[in-house]
Amino acid sequence: MAVLDRRTGREIPESGFGGGTLDFLYGNVLGRVLLKWVAAAPWFSRWQGKRRDRPASKDDILPFIEENHIDLTDGGFGPGWHPEEFLTFNAFFARQRNYDAYFADLKKAGLLASFDEAERELPAVADARLSVYPVTPDLEAPVKQSVYTLSELVGRNGHDLDLTPFDGGHLLVFRLGVDDYHRYVFPDSGQLRQRYFLPGELHTVRPVSERYRVFARNARSVSVLDTDHFGPMLQIAVGAMLVGHIVETPMEHVRFDALQEKGYFEFGGSTILLVTGPGIEIDVDLIEATKRGDEVKVRLGEPVGTRT
Repeated sequence: MAVLDRRTGREIPESGFGGGTLDFLYGNVLGRVLLKWVAAAPWFSRWQGKRRDRPASKDDILPFIEENHIDLTDGGFGPGWHPEEFLTFNAFFARQRNYDAYFADLKKAGLLASFDEAERELPAVADARLSVYPVTPDLEAPVKQSVYTLSELVGRNGHDLDLTPFDGGHLLVFRLGVDDYHRYVFPDSGQLRQRYFLPGELHTVRPVSERYRVFARNARSVSVLDTDHFGPMLQIAVGAMLVGHIVETPMEHVRFDALQEKGYFEFGGSTILLVTGPGIEIDVDLIEATKRGDEVKVRLGEPVGTRT
């Protein structure tokens, strides 16, 4: 599996951060014991999160930037950041964009999704490695080596949800690496109908954990959206190893705007699942890349599909 930069077509190497540790945890018996009782347990991520909230954690920022080749110019869009302005590691990791400047630059470069009523484009909700899977009439989505049902993604708390509008739609998997911007947005304007949290384990979302069916086992926040231009959607924030918190904007039964910030992840890789109905045509390059087994690096706000 390769990660391809959508702008250049070049392959992007996966960050090596924690790679050896993950191979140990998922690759042998002793590692899997530690995985079950320590590494994937929520208490371990909470402990790590508190450690990264301490002032001394500021010393970890520059080595982390260098090791993971993090672009502080914000990918060439927006004003970027200066490492010295952050008082803790978590403050750096959950850094916030100047969205007005970022979207203005993205639009100037011709890379911002169009919100013209005649041809409304679905934007990427995060900087991430994106893959796209069809939702079958049985409300299943074949994701790599697993098949997920929508009912298990939304969990027991969503047993009363009507999932039939998603028959024939798509499951978009936005996988965030440690080098990505870790805040995410709403895909459209609309109404938040329901939101709830599902406790669970915290496995890594890297390919090494595929057999663990992490999207159904990990802690996650499920949002049911009624969007103005794309119809009903599910937006699911999936926690991952060392992600102490999924932090979402406090709101219930209120309206939101397109590209309004929805929340962020604290330290660690993480994933946003976006489930659409059949009225959206996903861009062909993303569909073809997923069929090859590849992921495509997309930037928050750029188009990934169009309303049909």
